[in-house]
Amino acid sequence: MLTFSRHNRVPGTTVALIRTVVLAAACAAIVLGVCTRPAAAAERSQETRPNAQAYLYYSLGRLMEVSGALTDALVQYRRADSLDPGHCELSNAVARTLYVLGKIDEASEKSAMALEMCPDNLDVLAIRAELLLVKGEMREAEKLLSSVASDYGAPREFAALYAQALLSQGRLEDGAAYLRSRSEADSLDPRIAAMYGRALLLLGNSEGAVSQFRRSNRLEPGDRTVTGMLSRLLIALDRPEEGVPLLEWIHSRYEAMEPEFISLAAGYSMMGDAERAEAILDTATARFGDTASILQARGATHYGAGDFDGAVDAYEKLLEIDEDSVTALNFIAYTLADENRDLEHALEYARRAVELEKDNPLLRDTLGWTYFRLGSMEEARRELDLSVELGGDNPVILEHLGDVLLALGLVDEAVAVWTQALKSSPGRTSTIERIEGTGAPVPATLRESPNGETP
Repeated sequence: MLTFSRHNRVPGTTVALIRTVVLAAACAAIVLGVCTRPAAAAERSQETRPNAQAYLYYSLGRLMEVSGALTDALVQYRRADSLDPGHCELSNAVARTLYVLGKIDEASEKSAMALEMCPDNLDVLAIRAELLLVKGEMREAEKLLSSVASDYGAPREFAALYAQALLSQGRLEDGAAYLRSRSEADSLDPRIAAMYGRALLLLGNSEGAVSQFRRSNRLEPGDRTVTGMLSRLLIALDRPEEGVPLLEWIHSRYEAMEPEFISLAAGYSMMGDAERAEAILDTATARFGDTASILQARGATHYGAGDFDGAVDAYEKLLEIDEDSVTALNFIAYTLADENRDLEHALEYARRAVELEKDNPLLRDTLGWTYFRLGSMEEARRELDLSVELGGDNPVILEHLGDVLLALGLVDEAVAVWTQALKSSPGRTSTIERIEGTGAPVPATLRESPNGETP
């Protein structure tokens, strides 16, 4: 949920408190007749300001809102609104406070009334748009904001709300295009940079997302949310040397959340420091318990350190929490099949996983590979053929299918499948060794990967 300063900010300084108290006192003086003002001035003021008694209650409400007493503030705002029901500033104050208190439906109703009274008031427009987004009425929010947000000189908060409305409708390209244009018009807005990063990430442009998250961090150093997104993305991109320091910074300053523990453990594991990864997961377990996410991370840590038994044990514990965890079922089945041990157990889990997600090519591959290890070649070929059909040119799946074809005596077909795998992953050592093992030649163009690294 987006909130932005102009509407939900409560001034925290002594000056702001003094200003509000003085304002309330001044209004009280007017009501009590202590001071007077020219009739013409009073008439002009009435055009934009509530009547004196209503304004007194409104000012008291602001003072209470400043101090964090939102329920008491709401009482004063309601009193003001009842005395001057046609004033949008008062109705908007009621709507805003109801919103912050979580009374969304009532706030939405009041904000609609305020907007009807003052359709061009930006404060009213913003609260109304934000409530529409909270209620999931994305299209209505977009329509409401479009006229304001299309002007690239519009306030930043409107740009952020409009972009959220587009992205929340699944209009990723439109949202990204708007955010790109907006970031070009206002290159110093950290929120737009962060939202643009999210949009690019959703579109699959990970490097572009990293660039925008970094830009947001430069513009607003120390923003925990953006730092967290950037650090976890860097680790997901196998760049732990960049992501880990950011996560360590978060852990040193804040009470870390579960995903931040898991990402930091993953980063340490990638860097070959299994001991620190385990220590982080132990701390996470002490705080959050043996959750499914932590157990999965522990299994991955054990696996990365070559402790396959420890990994299987962690995933078995995960199944005690969630017996239908496809991740756990597939991991255990594939690990056991790959090590050629406890194959009946592997087969049971592989079948259960496929029952849960019949069109998942990786699960079909695991089931086929388990059949292969059991010597059931026809069943293995059936599953692996289907896996290739579902998964396309995944080189691991193609290698497994080639192994089955070779076991069935279909050497030429096996070589053809392995060559297909090599085309999708040139230079893959395990595939080259399979082809050479049959005496067939390996095309020179497929012996090395384009970047010179071994896949």
